[in-house]
Formats: sequence, structure tokens, C-alpha cells
Amino acid sequence: MRISGSDTEENLITTAVTQYQRGSKSDIKAEFKGTSVGFKDLCKGAADIVPASNKIQADQAKACADKKISYLELPIAYDAVAVIVNKANNWTNDLTMAELKSIFHPESYGKVTHWNQVRMAYSDAPLKIVSPDTKSGTTMFFTERVNAMRGFLRGDTTIFSDHGKIIDAVSEDVNAIGFVSLGALVERKSNVRPVPINFGKGAVIPDASSVLSEAYGPLTRLLYVYIAQSALAKPEVTAFASYLFENGDRYARFSGFVPLTAAGYINNLRRIKAGQ
Repeated sequence: MRISGSDTEENLITTAVTQYQRGSKSDIKAEFKGTSVGFKDLCKGAADIVPASNKIQADQAKACADKKISYLELPIAYDAVAVIVNKANNWTNDLTMAELKSIFHPESYGKVTHWNQVRMAYSDAPLKIVSPDTKSGTTMFFTERVNAMRGFLRGDTTIFSDHGKIIDAVSEDVNAIGFVSLGALVERKSNVRPVPINFGKGAVIPDASSVLSEAYGPLTRLLYVYIAQSALAKPEVTAFASYLFENGDRYARFSGFVPLTAAGYINNLRRIKAGQ
């Protein structure tokens, strides 16, 4: 069995695989090089299961259709994208969506270079921007929501291959700002803090409460697991997928995400067993 996809879900999936393999001799190979890589593997028949931090896009779905590859799209947990700064940054008390756009939009490259250009009351320190790479579903989601330009980054953005390295980079630079999955932020204790975001009704911190209440709505998302329909003919794939969703609540919480309702996991189990 081959799993390929989102680094956002790496902790959730690897924990489930480790626990599952204690009672099973299944050979499971897993790689977490990004949602886009996972979809490419799915659509060329090289992956049975694809954890994904965003829905499959039209061009990716067409690639699967061209190869006559069908799949199940199953939500597994709620997540939020947290904007993070160094704990020693004592000026960034909150940010609006417009201010996030002024920081992260590609057209701000060479124009918005200091914090006080984002908000006059902020420090005159230089902005240091860090981001996951464009293979990441997190980057795709964030840039679409903030910039309305999916997958485009500023020319001076420092890019890292995973969320942990972004947290480390912001930990080491008081002037840095980046964005990561809520799960990565909860999982990794470091010298960073999430910035409250004002969506128009007051500043909101990303956490389980604001995700479930939809107060953090614009930067809240569902995480998914895609399963190749043909792979469900393999007993080992059906068995692991069933185990994953039977324990979805537990693994979502453990990984810092917000679980679905019990009915959500039950519905996914029904679809796995029905193969559709």
C-alpha cells in the first residue's frame, strides 16, 4: 500500500500507520511531499491513499479522469491556517485580511518591506517573510484566501519544505512572519505565537473554539483523505482506511486538528465499505 500527499497531515497519518501496524503485517509506504505531489501520484496510479490539505483542483481531477482513475474524497478533520510571528515581536497585536494581503501579495515585493508599512504604529523593522512551497496545499489555500492568487508568492519569500522548518525560522528571527497549519503549531512547541486575525468582527485566535464556531472562518479548512476506488479492491487498503476513520476523532485531536462529528466519520466508513 502506498500513501502519498500532504505534509500537513503527516503526523496524523504516520501515527495511525504506526498504531495500525502493531496489529497488522501490512506493508505501508508513506511519503509526505505535498498535496500536489499526492494528487499527481493518485492520477498516475502510483498512490492508493492521498492525504490532502485542499480539495482536488479541476486540472488535477481531469488528469485522473483522463487515466480513468476514480476516487473517494473523504474529509477527516478541520484545520486552520495560523499566521505566526516571533514571541519577541511585541508590536503585531493583530492583523486584518487587507494587511495580510499587503504583506504576502506578490505585488508587494519591493514595496512593502518594513512592518510600519503594514501599519504605521508597528515597528520600522524589516519584514522577513517565510512560507511553505507551492507544492503545499497550505500555500495554495492561504494565497487563494488572502491574495486571490492561488499559489503565487512574493519574490523575496524564503521557502521551506515543511511546517516545522517555518516555525523554526520564525523562532529565530524577531522580524519574521509566516503561516502554518494549526496542527503543526499545536504539535511543535517553539518561540512563536499565532497572530489574532480581524475578519471584520474583532480579532480572533485560531483554536478549536474559533474553528467550530466559524469565527476564524476565512482561514479555516477541511482536511481530506482521497482513496483510489480501484485500491479498495485490495483488502489491506480497505482495512487500513476503515481503521483510520474508525479512529479519526482520536487521531485528529492528537495531531492538533479539530475532529468531525461522529456522524461524519460514520458516513465516511459507510462509503469506504460501499467502495463509493
